[in-house]
Amino acid sequence: MSVKQYLCGPCLEEKAEIEGVVYCKECDEPLCGQCKQDHVKIKVSKHHKLCDIADVPPQEIKELLKSLLACPNHEKEEVVYLCKDHDMTCCNKCAMAHHRKCEEVKVLSDILNDIKVDCSGLKTVLHDFQQQGERLLEHERNHEELVFEIENQALTSLQTIKQKLLDIYAQLENEVLSSIADKKKVIGEKIKTNNDKARRLLNDIKQQSSYIELVEKFGTNEHVVLLQRRLKKNSVWRLKSTVGELEKSRSKSCFKCVEDTFVDSLLIEVKNSLQIEDFTCDVSETGSDTGNNHYKQYTKRIPKLQCTEELCKIPLFDKKKRPYPCSCIWIDKYIVISLREVNALLVIEEDSDFVLSKFNCDVEPWSVTKTGPMDMVITLPNACKIAFAQLRYGNVHMITNLKTRIPYFEVTRNASLNQYICMSNTSGQIDILNNDGTLLREINISSEIKECAQSRFSLCNFDAHNRVLIISNGLKKTLMALNLNGEKVFEYKHQDLAGARQIAIDPCGNMYVISYCLSIHQISPSGQCIRSLPFGNEIKYPFGICFNNTFDKIAMSGKDESFSPYLRVYKFT
Repeated sequence: MSVKQYLCGPCLEEKAEIEGVVYCKECDEPLCGQCKQDHVKIKVSKHHKLCDIADVPPQEIKELLKSLLACPNHEKEEVVYLCKDHDMTCCNKCAMAHHRKCEEVKVLSDILNDIKVDCSGLKTVLHDFQQQGERLLEHERNHEELVFEIENQALTSLQTIKQKLLDIYAQLENEVLSSIADKKKVIGEKIKTNNDKARRLLNDIKQQSSYIELVEKFGTNEHVVLLQRRLKKNSVWRLKSTVGELEKSRSKSCFKCVEDTFVDSLLIEVKNSLQIEDFTCDVSETGSDTGNNHYKQYTKRIPKLQCTEELCKIPLFDKKKRPYPCSCIWIDKYIVISLREVNALLVIEEDSDFVLSKFNCDVEPWSVTKTGPMDMVITLPNACKIAFAQLRYGNVHMITNLKTRIPYFEVTRNASLNQYICMSNTSGQIDILNNDGTLLREINISSEIKECAQSRFSLCNFDAHNRVLIISNGLKKTLMALNLNGEKVFEYKHQDLAGARQIAIDPCGNMYVISYCLSIHQISPSGQCIRSLPFGNEIKYPFGICFNNTFDKIAMSGKDESFSPYLRVYKFT
């Protein structure tokens, strides 16, 4: 409040500037000593509340007090009544105009006599809100610190990886250059020896040639004849022998730099060795999560299969048909299995032990592949069709059928280019289709690769991380990786790959191939065997394998000893 606002209001009306000593709350103005005495004598103002000038409320509060008493419909009128029927305050005009028929219209001053004016409860509520707000503010501060801590850890991890890469490169460089130096030394010594012998040979030839010229110049014909006889008898034979020895001993050994692994695949593994993933945490409940598995590299998680429970035993099928699940996919919280012989797709909820829904196909569904968050593609080779479907609330909904020029047994999707890669097991042909199903091009492959793809036990999957097509042949116990030009990137063979029917790929590009030998092969993106994961005799005739969305659970489908279909879910720990 400025100095002028402390001057007495009535005196200012008389053009006199006298400092006020009290403040009248009703009149909203300061009063000097004389005006104060007059104020309490006048009948209309003698009951006004006066306060010390130091207790004058701030302008904001004065405005609030004024607004509390102001009628919402008439700015210049003060509220006098409270209508409980409408739960609103009103002035005399409002009471007469709008609330005459209301049953409970009471004067505010009367209400004050009947109730206790106490804001302690409201103050308690506001105090609780304040504490909650402060806790939320503290949470955000802690979370901000956590984010910075995670960022620092990521930077530290990057520096560690960078230093390791530099160290291993320095070691590689040292070993390669040292090996080159050793080999160059041996080869150089050999070259030097041969050079010395060749130079001596040339000097000898030069000397013999000079003899001929000098004898022809200074000697007689008899001298020339005798020199020819000597050279032919001694020198020519010796020179011929020396040339023969040099021909045999000339330098042939060399060396070359051979890549024991595919550098591009190795670099991709390095690039994928550290990833930033989203997750939800609450530092107010769990404290800092920087030490748990969310921040560990996925590749350091060692898979160890632990069976949770047998989720599915499927009776009520014609035993003569002996249905078996040929592939499975995991969408959201549901697992979809394609069944041959009975021509159906089964949907099972991951934490349930019964079939949620069944979708009947017109012909045998050879394979089912996940192509989007809720999307799938089903191959129907016996009808030369592929079908596009969605999973909605646990039910398979067919979107469209696409007639194909040849029967495709396996279809996988290259999401980055919005294309479908299709393989025909009968012809060993691999085609790339546009998103609308039209043929984009046929991948040219060698006879070896075509032979691998040409089998009822062949399957394919697209590794989006490394941009390679994975082909497996369960009869030949072979797994190959091709680029999209049809060139072989690597080949992996193992006697335990018998009967492989499906491939699962984790976020790092590692491949998981299930086999009749009761094990899962974990294979690196460069085609190296990481480990074999045995699952014992509890699994018979496995066919399908798939990960859940978070890659901490894996499902396997197959047939047991009685040829009944089953589904088992395992977790990685």
